Amino acid sequence: MASARGEHIEILRNAVEMEFDGERFFSEMAQWARYPSTKDMFAALARQEQRHIEVLNEQLLRLQSGGDWTSPASVRSGKNPIPNASVFSEEGRQGIVFDPNAGELEAIKLGMEVERRSMEYYRRAGAEVKSTKARAVFNWLVGEEAGHLTILTAEYDHRSRSGFYFDTPEFSLEVM
Repeated sequence: MASARGEHIEILRNAVEMEFDGERFFSEMAQWARYPSTKDMFAALARQEQRHIEVLNEQLLRLQSGGDWTSPASVRSGKNPIPNASVFSEEGRQGIVFDPNAGELEAIKLGMEVERRSMEYYRRAGAEVKSTKARAVFNWLVGEEAGHLTILTAEYDHRSRSGFYFDTPEFSLEVM
């Protein structure tokens, strides 16, 4: 039977890989998108995914060195170097595949699906861990990804003319 620390490390490795995939996807979409608000939205989401990588990487480094979980707020940006290589083999990657012939609305829909999958992963991870500190990190991530889903949904609604759009941010959807 694996130790709780070992299970947490595996959960964190999966989470780091998911966030790397998300950051790469949003960065690529920001470069690819032509519509200015869509381009800006994808760029902002890529930066936010980078912050998630920093928080998760800090947790992973702490656990691997025998330490304990820490709050997302206590992780300073740029404190620890972030590995730029995948933590998984190519076969184990959870990569995001986007058809370059698709339009921006399809890219937004794919981003929405990515955020839904991330939220579900973090909900399950939070339910599996016994540590209240670990659960707090995963709950924070669920909230972050829910905010991203709200942003993507608003952009999709605006672009497809199917709903209300948050043109000027009146409040932040980010928890931290």
